Amino acid sequence: MFKNNHNYFFALHSSHLILSKMLFAVSGVLFWWIAAKLYSVESIGIGSVLISVSSLLVFMSSLGFNSTFVRVLPQDKERAKTVGTLFVFSLFLLILFGIVFILGVSFFPSKRQIFTSYPFAFVFLLLVVVMQIFGLLDGIYISLNLTSLVLIKGVIQNFLRIGVLFSLVYFGGFGIFSSNCLAAIFAIIVSFIFFIQKKPSFKIDFKPNFSILRKYLPFSLVNFLNALSFSLVGMIAPIVILFLYSKREAGLFYIPWMVFSTYCSFILSVNSVFLMEASYGENVKVLFRKALPLSFGLGMIGFLVFFFRSSYILSIFKKDFSVYSSGVLKVLFSSIFFFITNQTYITILNIRKEVVNVGKISIFILLGIVIFALLFMPKLKVIGIAYSWLFANLAGNIYIILGFVKRKYLNTA
Repeated sequence: MFKNNHNYFFALHSSHLILSKMLFAVSGVLFWWIAAKLYSVESIGIGSVLISVSSLLVFMSSLGFNSTFVRVLPQDKERAKTVGTLFVFSLFLLILFGIVFILGVSFFPSKRQIFTSYPFAFVFLLLVVVMQIFGLLDGIYISLNLTSLVLIKGVIQNFLRIGVLFSLVYFGGFGIFSSNCLAAIFAIIVSFIFFIQKKPSFKIDFKPNFSILRKYLPFSLVNFLNALSFSLVGMIAPIVILFLYSKREAGLFYIPWMVFSTYCSFILSVNSVFLMEASYGENVKVLFRKALPLSFGLGMIGFLVFFFRSSYILSIFKKDFSVYSSGVLKVLFSSIFFFITNQTYITILNIRKEVVNVGKISIFILLGIVIFALLFMPKLKVIGIAYSWLFANLAGNIYIILGFVKRKYLNTA
């Protein structure tokens, strides 16, 4: 009876998370399709840079805490203190990094400036704080088996931002960025009202506890490195392209990356579902046999559709993307099987709590992205970033294979 109930609740929570990612993917494509119709390529470029900067600040200050929430909170006897400590520490880092970034971009050439004034930058930082809270709530809700709230929050933000987009055309790229944040505010409020109703006794303790921080920070950091190996390109590339080339080039890169990363995020949601189940003691080998075929099946569908129909798919947004961005999309989807292999392996390591090995492969892939980008970008320019992603993930596969061979040799020696 218990097992049947467990399977029922797991299936329910899984469906909430996967449906949330599916709706995110659909709304993301719709959002950028409408943005491409309403805004210029240059506005899309600056909008993508602002979103990338926001994502980078949120990501750097979160330090992988969402994975920590999902993995440790179900069995944590001090949930309220853990949530409060990591939450406060994350917001402190966000404000610190945000101020440093705002001061730093003042050295950008005038034609590539992101912020026109410090009051404008202050508003940007406030909106980034909103996105920080929005993101951290996912991990908290999932860890407390409130995946329905992740779905509700996501649906509200994903589709409301599309409506807001129409009213902010005057603000150009900042309007594209702000539409995400303003919709997130409403989504946070609604989901938190439901949270209070479902968990009236759960009171977050916002007083920082440094012993809790020391306890969970190592686990969080290795998951941070792993997530960075996936997110680095999307967060850094538009900023680098803006600085080296132009707003237009940043926009031409961001749309194909958005299409690719959205599809990959959906595949990653499959792995995150199994990570959640592992937190409740499910057999790792059984989970592996479930996750791998599904992930590779989704990868095959993505490759066949987006590689061979890249020009047509990008033309849906704007003709400029079909002409100038098709090659980037093809290169990115050429990497999808390498990417899935790396992420499935890392998921298994996370389930086994082999944090050192997760850190090693994540750093290896990160270094690969940086090194290959330095090699390819001088000659290939923007598409060189896509090639750096492809070869870094291929190198990650080689790293995994060599690791298996080494362990097999040591076991038979």
